Amino acid sequence: MPSEKAKDNKTLVATCVVCNKPASTESMVRLRGREDGVVKSWTVCVPCANKGWRPLGFMGVYATRPE
Repeated sequence: MPSEKAKDNKTLVATCVVCNKPASTESMVRLRGREDGVVKSWTVCVPCANKGWRPLGFMGVYATRPE
């Protein structure tokens, strides 16, 4: 759910590409991977990232974060 700060400002809300739920950008992470050889970023909520979702060709390290 969007935070109190994000409820009035739609630019502070994003949709998770995994679960399709809207969430505050404060509780989102961007994970980079490769799609057809092109580097791309995906916006994912922290719970989905903590459960292990990674894009194809994931580049980098992800340390779990508190939800």
